[in-house]
Amino acid sequence: MSDRALTSATVAEMVCGRLVGPGDRPVRGLAAVADAGPDQLTFIGDLANANKWASSSGGTAIVTKGIEVAGHDASARALIEVDNADLAMIPVLEHFFAGDCLPEPGIAPGAHVDPTASVHPEARIAPGAVVGARCTVGARASLHANAVLYADAQVGEDSIVHAGAVIRERCIVGRRCIVGPNAVIGGDGFGYRASADGRSVLRIPHLGNAVLEDDVEIGSGAMIDRGKFGATRIGAGSKIDNLCQIGHNVQIGRMCMISGHTGIAGSTVIGDGVQMGGGVGIAPHMRIGSDARIAARAAVMCEIPAGETWGGYPAQEIRHALREEAALRRLADSAKPLLKLLKEPKDQGQ
Repeated sequence: MSDRALTSATVAEMVCGRLVGPGDRPVRGLAAVADAGPDQLTFIGDLANANKWASSSGGTAIVTKGIEVAGHDASARALIEVDNADLAMIPVLEHFFAGDCLPEPGIAPGAHVDPTASVHPEARIAPGAVVGARCTVGARASLHANAVLYADAQVGEDSIVHAGAVIRERCIVGRRCIVGPNAVIGGDGFGYRASADGRSVLRIPHLGNAVLEDDVEIGSGAMIDRGKFGATRIGAGSKIDNLCQIGHNVQIGRMCMISGHTGIAGSTVIGDGVQMGGGVGIAPHMRIGSDARIAARAAVMCEIPAGETWGGYPAQEIRHALREEAALRRLADSAKPLLKLLKEPKDQGQ
């Protein structure tokens, strides 16, 4: 990427950092600390990576203030001190990022757009995409190959619907959203009841929709079920990872982060700023307070107050969960002498 080359000084200016070392170090690419070469930039946000700097060949590193970097020779290599290396990484990555591979502007041959649909002239509709009756596609929105909008669906300005994704009937995707490949927005809720005679299982129709507010991102293969009556809603700025399942009528607040393989059962209400690790399971009709954090693989079976951190199976406040885990491990150790005694042959003389 020689046409996008920088120097250590220009990178320091870009991230508003303090340069420690030469300002003329070339920056022609990015790499992890252990893999970086003399003309590459790397990032140090923790002590583990700081300890690798001495043996790294990297020429320039962005480092979080307060982290001691061993083996730094300021006469030969450059460090750029910033408040947060992870955040400083963003403008640098954007500089080197070639941009999204988007469909060509306009409606491509091979796409199907219903005559009643409204597609902005600046939208991008790829071959194989389908835009159903009365749909709306906003300015600069992109539908990749084989993306499908059912009747009355809406996709807002600057949003991207990737290949194979489906936006079901009446569902709404806000502005600047990203819907990953093969995700489904507004699928049927998992609602069934046994018939009166008990000889069959009856499907309950779901008449609501799903709404993604502005700046929401949905990962590949994720499923957001539509509401039974009203909307399943994902709040502005929230990010949902690959292969997540969001049940019908779930309400997720703003700026939430939900990691992969998480399943949230129907009618659960989640506040703003909640973070969930991978594989979390949440029972139906739960309430999760704003800014709560849930550890990976936790099984949530009761309400979680705002601001608390929970984990475990079943989930509980993290300090209790960790104490319980430690006690179980101690119990296993203390039981070893007893198990050994039980296995010993009985005294033949008794």
